[in-house]
Amino acid sequence: LFPVEYPLLNSTFETEAALLVKLPLVFALILFINVFLFKHRNRQLLINRVVWVVFTLFWGSIVYLIVQQGKEFSLYLADLGLAFVGEVALLMANRYIAKDEALIRSLDRLR
Repeated sequence: LFPVEYPLLNSTFETEAALLVKLPLVFALILFINVFLFKHRNRQLLINRVVWVVFTLFWGSIVYLIVQQGKEFSLYLADLGLAFVGEVALLMANRYIAKDEALIRSLDRLR
């Protein structure tokens, strides 16, 4: 999160704000570990899907808070844009992991 989100989260969640600030770091750590699971493509797909859903809910709630509190939306555009790029990257990763899995299965059938 960029520093501009801290007042938004602190004013809304008070005590839970510290956890919400660390949530994107948890996503990054899980996805970093996920890179090393390249031999377990189905597990990678599952982890990517779960992280994508939670990531979408998290950023959707941030947008909801911005709109609900009547804050100026342009302050948050850079952060929300990066979040959108991250979600697109997760979807593309899932697509190509699934393609790779299909290729491996087709080669196993040829043996």
